[in-house]
Amino acid sequence: MCNYFKIDNETWRFEDGFVRFFLLKGTECAVMIDSGMTKNNARALCESMTELPITLINTHGDTDHVSGTGAFDEIHIGMDDFNNCRLAERFPDTRPLPLSDGQVIDLGGRRLKAIYIPGHTKGSFAFLDMDRRRLFAGDTVQDDDIFLFGSHRDKDKLADSLKKLIEMQSEYDEIIASHGEVILPADYPKKVLHSWQKVMDGEIDGIDMEMHGNPVQLYKTESCGFIL
Repeated sequence: MCNYFKIDNETWRFEDGFVRFFLLKGTECAVMIDSGMTKNNARALCESMTELPITLINTHGDTDHVSGTGAFDEIHIGMDDFNNCRLAERFPDTRPLPLSDGQVIDLGGRRLKAIYIPGHTKGSFAFLDMDRRRLFAGDTVQDDDIFLFGSHRDKDKLADSLKKLIEMQSEYDEIIASHGEVILPADYPKKVLHSWQKVMDGEIDGIDMEMHGNPVQLYKTESCGFIL
């Protein structure tokens, strides 16, 4: 079951278990931001809601964000993630279109700016809905647990990416997160950065646990968690 909810008259979120993906409409075309965890039919779900041509763009390449990728001939994604998350093996008929920092995708009366924010993964991007002043932050900004274990992460760059979003705060009024609470205030990157700095400074004790067969530690703060 995939429930969907209207954010505004041209924007929807789809809840797929603990993750969500999005449909954004302009006057000329629409985009899906990510394609869910269990939804091979994510494209069909979105096509039932618009007659506009739909393009797929991805915040990053983790498994819970790409289930519907195979329904598309092309995907806009950071190439680090397309390669390191082995999407070519999972979706051999889908051609990657590399995203670049600052790239603007025009939907007709609605512009999305791609913002490169490595950390959660090496190829993570956020998307700024420039005309509606919303930031779709992927997994980098959330009040849930941010995964930072595995070879396709780049935790040493997380702080710089959060600072980048903080410097852009005048360009957006709210953050749309892929996990946890849907809408976060525009200053939430500051809270995530503050929490991350406390973890890096050894002020937070980690909790030993296992995830996907890996021994990891969860560092829980008042704003979010980090799994290392």
